[in-house]
Amino acid sequence: MTQNVELEARLDALTTDILLKLRASKEVDSDAIIRLYELVDYLAVEIGDSDTVPRKLTGKLWFLFTQMLGEAEHTRSPNDILMAAWGYENRLEKIFGPFFSSSPPTPGVPRY
Repeated sequence: MTQNVELEARLDALTTDILLKLRASKEVDSDAIIRLYELVDYLAVEIGDSDTVPRKLTGKLWFLFTQMLGEAEHTRSPNDILMAAWGYENRLEKIFGPFFSSSPPTPGVPRY
């Protein structure tokens, strides 16, 4: 439990560093993004094949991604922001999937 608190604190600090700069100047803090990528890669290894990710941590991880995309919509040059956001999303997939079912799809139901 203590490790989760420490990881969430690191994520909170990185979220603040990244979003303050994005919102103020629409610039990506490359150092903070690299530290974020490292943290998420570490989480992917730690969580591994576990089927559960704490709800609070899940919300914080996806919040940052959605906020980065939102900030990209409010600039004339969104490429750097979008590259950072989608690079982050690729790392989130290591934790959350997508995991595809091996069974045939049910008609009318999306297959994830």
